Amino acid sequence: MKTLELVRWGESRLKDARVDNARLDADLLLGFVLGWRREGLYVERETELEPVQVAEYRELIRRRAARVPLQYLLRRQEFMGLEFYVDQRVLIPRADSEILVEKLIEQVKKGLVEERGLAAEEEFSRTLKIIDVATGSGALALSLAHFLPQAQVVGVDISAQALDVARFNAERLGLMVEWREGDFLEPAAGEKWDWIVTNPPYLSPEAYAACEAEILAEPVLAFLGGEDGLDFYRRLAREGAELLAQDGKMIMEIGWDQAAAVTDILRKHGFATEVYQDLAGRDRAVLAEEQAWKQNGHT
Repeated sequence: MKTLELVRWGESRLKDARVDNARLDADLLLGFVLGWRREGLYVERETELEPVQVAEYRELIRRRAARVPLQYLLRRQEFMGLEFYVDQRVLIPRADSEILVEKLIEQVKKGLVEERGLAAEEEFSRTLKIIDVATGSGALALSLAHFLPQAQVVGVDISAQALDVARFNAERLGLMVEWREGDFLEPAAGEKWDWIVTNPPYLSPEAYAACEAEILAEPVLAFLGGEDGLDFYRRLAREGAELLAQDGKMIMEIGWDQAAAVTDILRKHGFATEVYQDLAGRDRAVLAEEQAWKQNGHT
C-alpha cells in the first residue's frame, strides 16, 4: 500500500471506532512506524510501503481503535517543554498539571525577591528541598529539576514499575532526581522539606467509572482517591505539616470541582490556602502553608 492510501485506511477505522481526531492520530501513528515527521507523509504520499510496515501500522490502528491512549502507542508525551517516555505503567502527564511546576517556581522567585534578594538565588536554590509524591513518570520532579537545577529533588511512588519509568526518563533527560519507593509520605519521614508537590489520585469510584475509555486504560491507582476522592488530601493535611521546614509549602493538583472541599480540609488542619485556575479557567491547584507562619509575615 502507498502512504496516503494507508493513512486514509487508518483514519476510516478510527472514525468507525468513534476516536476523536481520527486523521491526526492516523497520521501520527504512521509517522511513528516510518520514523517520519507528519508533513513527510504527504510529501511521500505515493511511496510504496513495505509489508512489515503496513502490518505494524495496522496493529497500532487496531489498538488505538480499542481506545489504547495515543501516548502509550507513541511512547511519548510532552510536559513543560520536555519529552517524557510513557507506557501503561504510568499516568500520562497532562498540560493541566504544568500549573504545579509554574506556580512553585513563581513562589520560589517571589521568595527570593522579598526575603533574600536576587543575588542569593543560586545559594537559595542549592538548599531547596522538594519532594514529589506519587511521581509516576517523574514529570513533575524532573521538570522541577530542570528549571531549578540547584535544588534537591526527590520523587516518591508506591509503584516500583512507575519508578522504573521515572528513572528511565531521568537518564534520557540527563537530570538528577533521587527516587524512593513507598506509600505516600513514608519515604520522607524524619526529614524536612521546603516543598511538597503532588498530583494525587482524586477521583471517586463513581467519577472514575464515568471516565472515557482512554483514562480507564491508565493505572487505576493514579485515579482512585477513596469514596469521595478526598482521602489523599486528608492524609496530606494530617501528615504534611510534620515534614515541612519553616516557611515550607505544599502545592497539589485537584479536580475542577474540589477546591472548596480541599481548602476546607487543609484549613481545619491549620493551613492557609490559595487556589489557582488552569488555562480553561477551572480550579486546578491548591497552595498550602501553615497558618501560623502566614500570620507572622512569612511567605
